[in-house]
Amino acid sequence: MFGVGVVAGFMNTLAGGGSLLVLPILILAGLPSPVANATNRVAILLQNVTAVQRFHQAGKLEVKPILHITVSAVVGAILGSLFAVNINSALFDKILGFVFILILILVLRPKSKKPMKTLPRWLECVVFFGVGLYGGFIQAGVGFIFLAALNLIEHYNLVQANAVKTFIVMSYTIFAVIVFATAGKILWIHGLVLACGNSLGAWLGVRSAVKNGESFVKMVLLIAVSIACLKFFGLFALIGL
Repeated sequence: MFGVGVVAGFMNTLAGGGSLLVLPILILAGLPSPVANATNRVAILLQNVTAVQRFHQAGKLEVKPILHITVSAVVGAILGSLFAVNINSALFDKILGFVFILILILVLRPKSKKPMKTLPRWLECVVFFGVGLYGGFIQAGVGFIFLAALNLIEHYNLVQANAVKTFIVMSYTIFAVIVFATAGKILWIHGLVLACGNSLGAWLGVRSAVKNGESFVKMVLLIAVSIACLKFFGLFALIGL
């Protein structure tokens, strides 16, 4: 579990999709999917605290310009978390599978060559409210959605987008953990073991991003998306993984 946490923290910090590895491990350990989803948030929180600190030290994170989208994402995440604590395992699994297909389509869609127009602030808030709603509800794969939104809507490069993403996810995960903990959905021992691994992975991820730049982040993003796609199509299951 610690080892998977290291890999997930590294992937989440540079791209996304780390929870696609963590959730099956937690479910394999006997946790119902809603409990696995909640327990994973402990690791996500500490992972992003580590990443935010490292990005800030490296001068890659400026908070003031993103406060409006951060607040929007936090509000969405609180509502998503409240919905997630009241859902049964069977329905959650079906929703998770459907959302993963949508993420796959989003990641694989061809990129438009036309320059994106700057959206008005109210529409940016609506977009990131929706991303936060999803992140509060499921979390798995939200990194891909954040990177797409920050790269296309806010025009950040991938290193900057990852720094902003970690700050927003950290901000809303604080509230998500409170909601899930209050509902008694978190198994703390599992969550803290994962958190140690995720935090180490995040530290390594930020160090690699700052040192190697956007080309390295693109490579990791390609690998992360490829792994996610293999999981989406059930190819891991065919070889017994």
